Amino acid sequence: MVRELREALDDHQFEVLYQPQVHLETSTVTGYEALLRWRHPLRGVIEPQDFMRSAELSGLIIPIGLQTLDLICAHISHWDDQLNIAVNFSPRQLSTDNAAREIIDTLDRSGTPHNKVIVEVTELGVVGQNAAATLATLHKEGIRIALDDFGAGFASFAALSELPLDILKIDQSLTWALSDAQHSSERAFIVMESIAAIADKLGMESIAEGVETAEQAAAVTRAGCTTGQGYYFGKPLPADAHTTAIQEPPLAVASPAQHRRWR
Repeated sequence: MVRELREALDDHQFEVLYQPQVHLETSTVTGYEALLRWRHPLRGVIEPQDFMRSAELSGLIIPIGLQTLDLICAHISHWDDQLNIAVNFSPRQLSTDNAAREIIDTLDRSGTPHNKVIVEVTELGVVGQNAAATLATLHKEGIRIALDDFGAGFASFAALSELPLDILKIDQSLTWALSDAQHSSERAFIVMESIAAIADKLGMESIAEGVETAEQAAAVTRAGCTTGQGYYFGKPLPADAHTTAIQEPPLAVASPAQHRRWR
């Protein structure tokens, strides 16, 4: 796998898809999350979960991340300045001594405004001092920081006070539980509502991930989430589909009154 990853870097086999993020009150696209894919010459498209561990352990995640950021900057150079672009980084990528400088230099080299970029960090439970320092430097440079998958895995409430966060992304499992007959939808709604309220009190945007139905869109809106992301609003698309995609209005968020109430 490591040898193939090196070849993928040399041959530029990595590509990026973009999934819209939609403001729930206005149903307007506010930005996109950049999602990495590996287009293997023999095995086709490989999802990150199938190669990210090898990339992390080998250290190749660092050059892969920088190459991907270069590609993203090239893609978005002609996009509307009002659109944000969220880019995923792991603590391993952010832990090197010059991580902040490399990210900032990449943005500056391409002329990408710092305030257009959101760094999404995962596995915050294992963020060390170096990664935290990188996030602080990036934040001071005008780059916003998002905590991904909150409510699952290592993401913890401690991170809300310890790190310079601007955005809280609520894990898709909680969104799905809102309409899952096998779970308590009322309890899931209360948890979702509480997280959105905490984000609001801390001055953060809250993004509900995994929104797949009108019912879920209505529920996360009523819970107080700022933004929604998921297949209900749009599937991940390649960069060349971006212009067409933003010209088409996203699916409207149904009024909560049109759907079952969660308490």
